[in-house]
Amino acid sequence: MGVYYKNQSEGGKNMDTRHFSKANALKYIFIYFLLFLAGDLLSSLLFDLLFSVVELPVRPLYPILRMSGCLLLTYLLFWLYTAKGLRMCMEDFGITCSVQKWGILLAVLLPLFVVSVYLLIGDPAVNAVPFGEALLIAAASLAIGAKSGILEEMLFRGYMMRLLESGWNRRFAILVPSVVFGLLHIPSMDTFSIAGVLLLTLSGTLVGIMFSIAAYRGNSIGNSALLHGVWNAVMITDLLHITTAQDVYGSPLVSITIPSDSIFLTGGGFGVEASAVSIAGYLLVCGFILFMSRKNPAE
Repeated sequence: MGVYYKNQSEGGKNMDTRHFSKANALKYIFIYFLLFLAGDLLSSLLFDLLFSVVELPVRPLYPILRMSGCLLLTYLLFWLYTAKGLRMCMEDFGITCSVQKWGILLAVLLPLFVVSVYLLIGDPAVNAVPFGEALLIAAASLAIGAKSGILEEMLFRGYMMRLLESGWNRRFAILVPSVVFGLLHIPSMDTFSIAGVLLLTLSGTLVGIMFSIAAYRGNSIGNSALLHGVWNAVMITDLLHITTAQDVYGSPLVSITIPSDSIFLTGGGFGVEASAVSIAGYLLVCGFILFMSRKNPAE
């Protein structure tokens, strides 16, 4: 997969030459996790207070402003602690905008593959939405995808993964954040069952591994953030809903109603992101990246 950082950033220390003890690595991970939560909480409080006195003309404007504000505030908190607390640069943790062509390709092909499978087995419908409202829904979806993709990749594949690699090793650094990433999604389940939790843990861990090897392969979180952001923008917003007839909700631009309530198609209480179809997509992306790494290990 090559070296994670090829050059030392000006004003910072390269993570290949700076090592943290296990205790310090865990301490800094905990601090960054608290900053992540603080950014989300503070932005929620600020925007809820603002919009309690200011009425927005249309509903989709709220997630656009809310997600953009959370992204900027949390990014600022991360930057301040990295620069002032650790006296390092974000680039030292692989937090750059570097994106390769294969990253763009995979970001498009992953949701395209999953949606195509559901189109084959489900009943698609396009909802009649005014053009202006459709644009706002699309903008809100992009804002949601950008916020989750960038901030979660900064935390998990930037700070957490690099700190764990410094204290332990690369395999440990890939596996642990991926398992944690999967487990942290369990509270988001609509309904709980043993099979559903196990499926979510498996799919969440696998998608975390997918993002991790994309970050290592590209020497930056840029590719994993793009993969993550596009996936979320398509799969968890009002752009597209994939549900069974009894679970229809909201007013998406496009909906696909699947005929079976099998947990392997629905993903259980979490949704199709945890389905067998999505898992197949994650495996294909992982396989592609690993194949490229073996074919061109110097890149």
